[in-house]
Amino acid sequence: MFYVKGGRFKTILTVLFVVAMIFGCLGVAYGRYLAKVEGPAPVQASTPVKKQELPKVESSMVLATTTSTQDTGLLDVLIPAFDKKYDVKTKVVAVGTGEAIEMGKQGNADVILVHARKSEDEFVASGYGVNRKDVMYNYFFLVGPQNDPAMVEDTKDAESAMKKIAYAKTKFVSRGDQSGTHKKELAIWDKYNLKPQGNKWYIESGQGMGATLTMASEMGAYTLVDSGTWYKFVDKVDLKVVLQGEPVLFNPYGIIAVNPEKYSNLSKNAAAAFIDFITSDEGQKIIGDYKANGKQLFIPDAKK
Repeated sequence: MFYVKGGRFKTILTVLFVVAMIFGCLGVAYGRYLAKVEGPAPVQASTPVKKQELPKVESSMVLATTTSTQDTGLLDVLIPAFDKKYDVKTKVVAVGTGEAIEMGKQGNADVILVHARKSEDEFVASGYGVNRKDVMYNYFFLVGPQNDPAMVEDTKDAESAMKKIAYAKTKFVSRGDQSGTHKKELAIWDKYNLKPQGNKWYIESGQGMGATLTMASEMGAYTLVDSGTWYKFVDKVDLKVVLQGEPVLFNPYGIIAVNPEKYSNLSKNAAAAFIDFITSDEGQKIIGDYKANGKQLFIPDAKK
């Protein structure tokens, strides 16, 4: 058995303790020495985030749209607000929907605002239009003479109303211009298997909505009119609403940019900005707030 006397054992412990302290101090000193020689680990500089620049909006743009947006006066408040915000000068060409779409197909407009959904979808499907958005809606009214010779006001649906006019052979003034209103009117006649074209009582004005209303008033005839134009002109014509509220009389408007891949001269950024503006909260508020004769002419309907 190994035996160490108490004095010697204490001496050995003391020596071991001192040796351990010496090595510990040497380790700390060596670590500090290395830190000074090697220096702190280099800090990598972060790559600066490049600020995304928005596309420059062109200084001018052509909007092809319907006579109803022009005749109602909506564009008189909507376009100046857009032009001021984006520093753009917008040229408005107010024609029928068919002609507005044709302008787009020929590259003579940057953006179109129209109201004939089937034609709009065909325009996009054929590659001429991009970024179609819902904008607003109103309704069509069937209006006629104060004495209502065909007794249309007694009907409760569009089918009965149109048949009464056709069977009574009372005068009906059509836009006859392939506008959205004209397309809707033709679709209604066709829906109920009625063929008014070629009859003496069926007159085509070939003009805008305001002029067609005036013509119908002067001739004591019926016609189809969008509610926006009607409220704007109601005090200027001797006509009254004889039918409204039918689902077939719903009238939505859409905005479409002309496809910039078709034509290199288009103001594509201005067109995109206009679509963003007219469907934004600001643009939608302008549309919703616009009234004539105390009536709201359009209901904003942009989808978020």
